[in-house]
Amino acid sequence: MQLTLSFVPMKNRLHAVALLVAIFICHLTTARAQDSPARPETQRVTSLGDSLKRSEFKQLHIFYVHGMAADGPGFSESKVLRNSICKRLKDCTSPEGRFDGREYADEDMFALNVTPPTLSYLGDPIWKSRKSASPFEGWNASAPFVDHWKFVRRGGAPTIYLDEINWWPLVISVKCRQIIAKDAELVGPSSTFINKCSSLEPDQHASGRFVSYSWIEEEDAAKLKALPPQGALLNRSVKNNVLDWGFTDAVLAVGPMRPYLLEGIRQLVLKSVNVGADGSRINVTGPLANQEFVIVAHSLGSFLIFSALDYRPADFDARATQSWRARFEQVLGQTSSVYFLANQLRLLELANLDVSAGANMINNLESWGRLRRQYLSTVTAAPPTDLNPPEIVAWSDPSDLLSWNVPDLSSVRVKNLTVRNATHWFWLIANPAAAHANYATSHRVIGDMLKPTKPAQ
Repeated sequence: MQLTLSFVPMKNRLHAVALLVAIFICHLTTARAQDSPARPETQRVTSLGDSLKRSEFKQLHIFYVHGMAADGPGFSESKVLRNSICKRLKDCTSPEGRFDGREYADEDMFALNVTPPTLSYLGDPIWKSRKSASPFEGWNASAPFVDHWKFVRRGGAPTIYLDEINWWPLVISVKCRQIIAKDAELVGPSSTFINKCSSLEPDQHASGRFVSYSWIEEEDAAKLKALPPQGALLNRSVKNNVLDWGFTDAVLAVGPMRPYLLEGIRQLVLKSVNVGADGSRINVTGPLANQEFVIVAHSLGSFLIFSALDYRPADFDARATQSWRARFEQVLGQTSSVYFLANQLRLLELANLDVSAGANMINNLESWGRLRRQYLSTVTAAPPTDLNPPEIVAWSDPSDLLSWNVPDLSSVRVKNLTVRNATHWFWLIANPAAAHANYATSHRVIGDMLKPTKPAQ
């Protein structure tokens, strides 16, 4: 269920099972060619296609942010999107782009060998280390990271960057130990998820960090996998994939873990913009004036990337707050377009209910609209009020069980669009896994992203 911007598909393991899920749910609920204008930023609306045309004089970054149910260790959540973009560009030297390095959130609370936060689950510390390991190891293994990719293109076309922001390491510990392991005793084990939770692989390129970590130790994993299945196959599969591995992310994202997720995302976004004109990431501090950003976010990722605007002093004692705020707001001002795939704003805001005035996702999105128009005002000399608002394009498959329309906004134009990601069977059912997962492979979605808009008349 995954401006980095995996897709987090709701796991299309067992398509036949997913089809049965759809039948079950149904039963319960029914018995791109214009030349670039002189001032490209002042177009009425803008798309990723427009950004690609401007990349001759703009360093373009696509932030990809995964959503819930990320596959985790060893899996790139942006792979399908990168492949789809290269197919459309037709001039990539690598079909999925070239890997350009990994960086971890490593400042303040995420620095190596910092005492873990005191969050616990039913009295059990969330980020405790393996037996006989350093007490810091588990927290070191939980730092979110960004994988940098670049589209090196033939014929001298400018390089385009994609920054895949991975926040899943922060939630995997509690998910593995308290949900996957404990539910194995009730419904039966999921070997797929137990294996993900028990694999230990240090990152050879970053001392003290881990590609994967054994949140469930090897001997315990063996015992869990030996347990007999209890629940019916269909129900057990749905619970393991949808609830245990997927929806737990959403619950964690709106609870006390929220400030750690947002701080990690902010650090990773600001690391991603430190790229010079020659592609060097050494001694460069961005955002730079020639950079342009596009956000593509899937499900829970869209909620988190804009929530990163929030700073609540009561959450934790974050140092140098105003420093990151100014840079992060500059990034958002230079963000020309935003794509939400399977948006869950309406669902997740149920956990908020405006306890504080303006402290909601609508306020965060409106803030982006104002920041964008303020930025355009500086480059066009036009008053912000004379500029048209930026646009969010939100794609949903009506058969996607985890997608809702984005509400109307005043400083941002919202375009809610629909797409069919999965085959309908007799207009009664559609594979819910495909409906939620296949936005990145949709010719309509990717085609619309990469199609330039017409200049304003």
